[in-house]
Amino acid sequence: MTTNEVSPITDHQAALTGIKTKKAQILYALDHLPRGCTVEEVRRWLNRHGQQVPGRPYATAVVNEWRARNGVTDTGGQVVLTPELIAQLDEAGDTPAPEPSKPAGAKGFYAVALMSIGVSVDTSWRFFEQRLGITDVVERVVLFSVMESALVACGWAMRAGVRRDGRPGPARLVAWGLTAFAAFAALSLSGPVAGVARVLLGPVLGLVMLHLALGIEIRASRQRTTAWARIGRELRERLLSLLGLGDDHRDALARTRDRAALRAAKLALASRWTPFRTSRLRKALHASHVAHDPVQRDRMLRELGVLQHAKKLAETTQPSPW
Repeated sequence: MTTNEVSPITDHQAALTGIKTKKAQILYALDHLPRGCTVEEVRRWLNRHGQQVPGRPYATAVVNEWRARNGVTDTGGQVVLTPELIAQLDEAGDTPAPEPSKPAGAKGFYAVALMSIGVSVDTSWRFFEQRLGITDVVERVVLFSVMESALVACGWAMRAGVRRDGRPGPARLVAWGLTAFAAFAALSLSGPVAGVARVLLGPVLGLVMLHLALGIEIRASRQRTTAWARIGRELRERLLSLLGLGDDHRDALARTRDRAALRAAKLALASRWTPFRTSRLRKALHASHVAHDPVQRDRMLRELGVLQHAKKLAETTQPSPW
């Protein structure tokens, strides 16, 4: 659909209000804007219809995915708009909207991260004395401060990486490695119960607070372009689809009724020896709401027709594609 501004604004506002995810709202906007629209035009259109404007990196990823899936070309119809070309066009024709410099409550998260170092310091101080037998105060300060200084350095490097390109970089992996060593020291020093408390209130809490202060997870979700991120996103979508929870603009009630309609069609064709067939069929028909919803009843009858004549599918004559 390429009709721009055909429906009144109130119609779009009502439709967008019923859409729960930002991705679905962006896709709705793309369906009601010209095919060659830019990311900023999509964001302005959503803002004009009373919706919270999604971040530019997130909107760009959704728009590029939609363009690639629909094979959108330029006005001449000859050059395919690749993600690289789309990015160049958007940079040339639009002014990027300013992103917030840091998440809300960042100062509080930084404060808690610094306070958690105290728990980690106490654990390291006791570990070097009781487990490694280092009793000299100066030597112990020099040795245990290595890990604490490394955690602070990793946090500083992560902060610089996020401000530079939105990614914490390899410093995050080093920080989690140091946290694993701190967990070993705490468990060795205080046992499984008190040791877990030392770990959770020490380096783990500090690293989580640092993630929240830097907004790492939020920014990463907007800029995931690595191979592992794509694999993870694909596996997540396939799992949701397997569970019947794919993002197809249906709510939970619609999914429940659709599954009940399919179950009713299958039970109607099941043999009479199927356990509790009649009671299960009645329950499925009631759950599918076919008695009061003509659309749902038609859906159930279509499912029944397809299942009844499944054997005749191979007998259907199709024209040659060549």
